[in-house]
Amino acid sequence: MTTSACLPRQAFIYNGNLNEKTKPFEDLITRYIELNKGINRDLTLYITSTGGYPEQAFALCDVIRKVQAEGHKVTIHLLGQLCSFNYLLATVADRFVMEATASLTFSQMLVVAKGPLFKLKAHIQEQKEIYAKFVEAVVKRSGGKLDEKTFRSWRGKHLTPQEALALGLCAEVVKLPETPVAKVAGAEHLVVIDGLFSESTMYDRQISLHIWLEDQANKGRPIRVRMCSRGGTVVQALSLYGQLCEALRRDHHVTIEVAGKAYSCALWFTTCALKAGTVEITSDSKLMFHQISVDPLEGTLDVIEQELSVHEGVYKQTCELLCMVPGITQELLKEWEDKNDDFYFSATEAAKLGMGNLIAPNAKSQMVVAEDAIVDSGNAAKAANAEPITTVTSGEDSDNKSLKAAAVTEAELVAVTH
Repeated sequence: MTTSACLPRQAFIYNGNLNEKTKPFEDLITRYIELNKGINRDLTLYITSTGGYPEQAFALCDVIRKVQAEGHKVTIHLLGQLCSFNYLLATVADRFVMEATASLTFSQMLVVAKGPLFKLKAHIQEQKEIYAKFVEAVVKRSGGKLDEKTFRSWRGKHLTPQEALALGLCAEVVKLPETPVAKVAGAEHLVVIDGLFSESTMYDRQISLHIWLEDQANKGRPIRVRMCSRGGTVVQALSLYGQLCEALRRDHHVTIEVAGKAYSCALWFTTCALKAGTVEITSDSKLMFHQISVDPLEGTLDVIEQELSVHEGVYKQTCELLCMVPGITQELLKEWEDKNDDFYFSATEAAKLGMGNLIAPNAKSQMVVAEDAIVDSGNAAKAANAEPITTVTSGEDSDNKSLKAAAVTEAELVAVTH
């Protein structure tokens, strides 16, 4: 389709499995198509998705093709992790880029089947055909750098961004921001992480932060992430990590404040702001390192070994993030690992390692965390003429996620973009 004029790109964000709850996101893109007919406006999709249904992945690919049919180029920007069939999104995009902390994982198609023999055989044949389409799309995307036999042999394969780039599966690896970003005067946009990094809390908050980042009125304004977390899901921590790296690239100074504890994935999460931003650790905080925890695995030995290699790959990436800290080396991490237990250390010890600046506990900060646990997206704060707060708590109802995503649809569509 021939388009006229050229507007700054539009951007949306999605974090979650591709299933029936993906519909609000599809509707958002469809609305974008309607509002930009005849206009040249590229679309960027910030994605983190670790599972779901193949059929839903194909359906979202069809929506992306409709965007392209209107003359808009589509970029998929991977913040956290993209698994198996969800990589189909990358195969149809005009451009696929990965954060330096992101990863791809591929495994065999999981099929659950029961019923009469001949119906069962027909169902299995249908699944084989679906998988064959996926294999064809991935191999084609690699431009000949990955052959079908090799790809089909993967039972559990973890690819770092550099490995994906070498195989032709991504166009660019976005470097971690290292140049210090100046902190301008003015109120900080506050993001509170009070609890676990989990999908049920992270997506809503990433939407809220995304809308704020896309608003030109907030250009260059600083961000403060106040965190008291015992960890959570590694992929969810990586997804927000990537989003904050993008904020730093847009010249938003990011301060990560550890206010109480930073355990497990919350520990290495602090390195997001280590070089280009600021890390502050209250003197009464505790920090903890431990090895990655793996859910029960079941299968043949070769399958288990490949699945473990995926976990090992992610663990290695996060350990590399910790090694950004001046006083932390692979040898030191090995010492902590050999303890075969959770390794706790104080804020003073963390500061000596170079993890951040030691600061006095802020009673007002602690009050804000407790008080704002009931605030959803910052609207209440706005109504009270106060600074908007993006809050993450551990008590969200995940069933409400699609409704909340739909509620911000219009706001996200009209957000002023770069």
